[in-house]
Amino acid sequence: MKKLTLTAMLLSSLFVGATFASQYEKPGFVTEVEDGRLWVFRQSFQELKDFKAHGELAKQFTDIGTGPEGMTVKSGDEKTLKDYLSTLKK
Repeated sequence: MKKLTLTAMLLSSLFVGATFASQYEKPGFVTEVEDGRLWVFRQSFQELKDFKAHGELAKQFTDIGTGPEGMTVKSGDEKTLKDYLSTLKK
């Protein structure tokens, strides 16, 4: 019974995280929330696949406190980060 409860809790937390992140997505971008930070990726981009496989990227660009709700925004490349942040100002 404990295994079933733990499995249910894990699955529900994954679903909540995915739902939470999707509210920040903009056209052309995919987002993931990890440890209260918003990761931003271009759709169909290799960095997103690497992030999902390893949990973080070797090269990261960060903009502290400038995301939605004052979140820190991170990305694997500076252009993606700046382009995403520019969509928030519109």
